[in-house]
Amino acid sequence: MCMEISEFRFYFSDYRVNRYLEATAYSKEKSIKLYKLNLRVSQAFHPLLGVLEVVIRNRIYDVLSLHFHDKDW
Repeated sequence: MCMEISEFRFYFSDYRVNRYLEATAYSKEKSIKLYKLNLRVSQAFHPLLGVLEVVIRNRIYDVLSLHFHDKDW
């Protein structure tokens, strides 16, 4: 993914892009690299969030089924 800062701004909001620019002392190249790194970190958490969502959803189902004495609450 090689993009210019203008493309970066076009596809993502100025608000989002500016946060990365500020974090990198307004270095265009570094801000894009930082965004890519953030994507990798986010991707690493995605499977864990998926598992957490299933566990919470199943627990809510169990609690509500007991509360209403009905598995089809």
